Amino acid sequence: MKGKTVLIVDDSSTMRAIIAKELEEDGYTVLTAENGMEALVMIEWLDKKPDLITLDIDMPVMNGFEVCERLLEKPKKPGENLHVGIPIIFVSAKDTLENRRHGFQLGVTVFVSKPFQPHDLVKIVNNILFPPELFAGMTVLVIDDSSSVRRVIQMILMRIGVTVLSASNGLEAIQIIENFPGTLDLILTDYMMPEMRGDEVCKLIRQKQKLDQVPILVVSAFNEKDLVLSFFKSGATDYLCKPFIEEELIARVEIHLRARQYVKQVEELNKRLEYQASRDGLTGLYNRRYFQETLDREFALAVRHRYEFSCLILDLDYFKKINDSCGHAFGDLVLEEFAALLPIQSRKTDICARYGGEEFVILLPHTNLESAANRAEKIRALAESHLYKDDQHSRQVSCSIGVASLNAHIPDTGDKLVGMADKALYQAKERGRNQVWLYAEDTP
Repeated sequence: MKGKTVLIVDDSSTMRAIIAKELEEDGYTVLTAENGMEALVMIEWLDKKPDLITLDIDMPVMNGFEVCERLLEKPKKPGENLHVGIPIIFVSAKDTLENRRHGFQLGVTVFVSKPFQPHDLVKIVNNILFPPELFAGMTVLVIDDSSSVRRVIQMILMRIGVTVLSASNGLEAIQIIENFPGTLDLILTDYMMPEMRGDEVCKLIRQKQKLDQVPILVVSAFNEKDLVLSFFKSGATDYLCKPFIEEELIARVEIHLRARQYVKQVEELNKRLEYQASRDGLTGLYNRRYFQETLDREFALAVRHRYEFSCLILDLDYFKKINDSCGHAFGDLVLEEFAALLPIQSRKTDICARYGGEEFVILLPHTNLESAANRAEKIRALAESHLYKDDQHSRQVSCSIGVASLNAHIPDTGDKLVGMADKALYQAKERGRNQVWLYAEDTP
């Protein structure tokens, strides 16, 4: 069951029956009225307002336009207003530009011409009450000094799953843009507005770096050629003349939102590729290629600005025995969990990388030899106390660490700094493992 109620208002009993049959077959609850006055009385006294109204234009007692006007009236008392944002579909044989224009001013954007093809109307109703979330997660800003136009556009856009922000003038729009924490995907703006015109809004928006690629659709009743050209010169991407029909607005909006989706997908793909190119596939730490690039850059900066710079090289003790006795799957688990321990004792500015096999390296900008040795000892103690386990095995694995620094050891290049740390690591392993060793000139 749809769980939605549709009110059909038409003076033709045959037309009411045709529409009711289609909607009921699709699971809707249907109410009917033969003129506008009867419909208003029903809406007023119903505990649950209808979710949608299909409305003929030419009816006795009260026509369709008069019904819309009454629904838009301000309440005489709080809670008495009939208008609760009920979407209205005009179903009429009088499909003229003037009727569409009048309906648009009253908040009606969907016009179905009589006679219509079977199932056409129910498709439109479904699209309004159960909008496909084609653009879920995307946000559109609507700028128009007419509250009715903003409401109409918001209703249309919500049917395709977008989140809608609205502003009544350009200044209010700029404030919303400044305070909005997310990303805008499309901006719709009127031209003639108080405080700030639409072309002025476009110029200001294009000056903001985070919005320089966001499409701007100008929706205006002004359609003089020179004026439309000025919109594009101000930074607009597209133009739509009022009054518009729903299908045209949706078509324009979908083009821009699909382009935005494509751009976002490409950006996300590039981010993933960049991440994968710089990361070790098993541990998630930086890989050796990225480490080497960073080493050269950071070492040059340290020398130029004369700040301290240290390097740690770490190696898991007796790791080959772990692989031989417990298997490579458990060995991979040890590598992953050990890699996860390193950031615990590191700063955001430190560079942790897998150097190869069971060997890791950490670059420590703005860190002298003593501080680097203290950091190394904390990592060693943390690793020694960690228990690696799976369903079949449980092991503790220690590590050995070599330390070298720029000011203490005066290497000529970043590679020589790493080489000094590597020699210190060799001494740590030679002297029994599970210890920190500092590079010294007499280190073999």
